[in-house]
Amino acid sequence: MRFAIVTPVLNGEKFLDQSILSVVSQTGPFTIRYHVQDGGSKDRTLEILAAWKSRLARDFPVFCEGIEFSFASAPDRGVYEAINRGFAPCAYADADAMAWINADDRFEPGAFATVEEIFRGFPDIDWVTGRTTIISETGPMQCMPPPIYAFPRKAIAAGIFDSRFAPPCIEQEATFWRPRLWQKAGGVDPNFRIAGDFDLWRRFARHTDLVTVDAILGCFRVRAGQLSEDVAGYRAEIDASLSPAEIETRDKAAKRYARAGFDYRVLVRYYRGPWLCQRWPMCIAPIFGTKAFKAEHWRLTIMGWFANKSSG
Repeated sequence: MRFAIVTPVLNGEKFLDQSILSVVSQTGPFTIRYHVQDGGSKDRTLEILAAWKSRLARDFPVFCEGIEFSFASAPDRGVYEAINRGFAPCAYADADAMAWINADDRFEPGAFATVEEIFRGFPDIDWVTGRTTIISETGPMQCMPPPIYAFPRKAIAAGIFDSRFAPPCIEQEATFWRPRLWQKAGGVDPNFRIAGDFDLWRRFARHTDLVTVDAILGCFRVRAGQLSEDVAGYRAEIDASLSPAEIETRDKAAKRYARAGFDYRVLVRYYRGPWLCQRWPMCIAPIFGTKAFKAEHWRLTIMGWFANKSSG
């Protein structure tokens, strides 16, 4: 299996080493084509990238089947243009899985091996995301990941996951997809400044389900000065991208989500067993609203545990 991974960066010297390390230290039966696209940094970013290229070409310990690393630097219009540029050197159409990781975030150990196992075992799955996980500026997790969030396909396509209409957002650094889905959707729109991933998820959802994996795949770092601090700008950009008809559809989907009226796909495994792809209802008692799907998660987990014990 082959991963195509991109990191867009601009003046990212503080955390860039950690992000790169989280890619090149992945272990498993796959190769990694990794490209870092710089937007014209004025700090030590290019020096760091040159050091990594030299290190990986010499004696850096590699625990997968091979890593091909490259970087380039040129002015761009923003992070999403950098991502599109970055995937071009990766020949992503020849890959089996794609993702991007920002220069201050990180993948978790075992993330690529988990995705490899899932994509190999479930050829109908084109798009997965892990449990939402947030780390502080210095690196530790801020809290334990919550139970599996419900990301129903119709709700994603309607655009409710911006934390106004539903609590969670789809975590970009924990999301992987097949190249065929990227090609169907047309890639990320470089005209966005902040909400390009939100727009991409909506277009992905027009084609297939997002499947949530009961595992930690990546971590979003909360730090001072990051683009995501501009919550008002993020939401304004989303609203401006929607037509009046799409806003009406979003409102209807938000009301349905609040009534827990959707189901969604998850990948779970019980006590070292195989991955199981299941379709869960949001909750067993819709009158209790969105909080109730957490109870449903635990109910199904307990049922799986008892089923496993009975069969053992």
